[in-house]
Amino acid sequence: MKEHFDNKFIDDINETLGDNYFSPVLEWVFSYDQIKSVCDVGCGNGVFTGDIKKKFECDKLIGVDSNQYALKQASNLDFDEIIKVDDLTQDRVPIEDSSIDLVICKDVLEHLIDPLFLTREISRILKKNGYFLVHVPNHFPIWGRLKFLFKNDIDTFSYFPESSRYDFPHIRFFTLSSMEDLLSLSGFEMVKNISFFFVQPPLLHRVMPLWLRKLLTNVSTDNFSEGITILARKVN
Repeated sequence: MKEHFDNKFIDDINETLGDNYFSPVLEWVFSYDQIKSVCDVGCGNGVFTGDIKKKFECDKLIGVDSNQYALKQASNLDFDEIIKVDDLTQDRVPIEDSSIDLVICKDVLEHLIDPLFLTREISRILKKNGYFLVHVPNHFPIWGRLKFLFKNDIDTFSYFPESSRYDFPHIRFFTLSSMEDLLSLSGFEMVKNISFFFVQPPLLHRVMPLWLRKLLTNVSTDNFSEGITILARKVN
């Protein structure tokens, strides 16, 4: 396993600042409660969060990542502070205890040997009752399992088509219950399962109404959503 996320994967992020697949998630979260300080842990090049100060009128935005190449790009966006943490599985995040309203951690935990260390660090820097927005991919909803059955390939949605199993960037695979366990161990309780944003069955994802996405998420996130997305609250 490589020590840091490869620069080539940063270059492969082909998304638009402020208008990408994660934008509806952020709009939902910022409509839920007033949020003034935000830290994006694993911010990468900043394309998913680099405009939220202007878009949602929060006062402070911090970006944290281990990849210097990505952080150099993020520094051109609207972050108040950019922080490099060399190893998110063992290095303390240099942010004051109980100082942040919302921490975002998108597509990070699946890359870590010890995700519990990071979620506990996130809990430490959050204010009491502060929010944690976490998103991890789900490789094995029903249609992912069908792909695995015929292709015998853990990369069921072609996230990293050039990678082999020995160097595949995702080393952790989550279910909803395992994410809830991880959150509980870190001092969080789930506020809302918002994985309905990523219910995307083949051929139907462009026409499926929101009510049906929510219904399928409630029936089984593990079976129907390609991403497990949770808004949690720090309780201790």
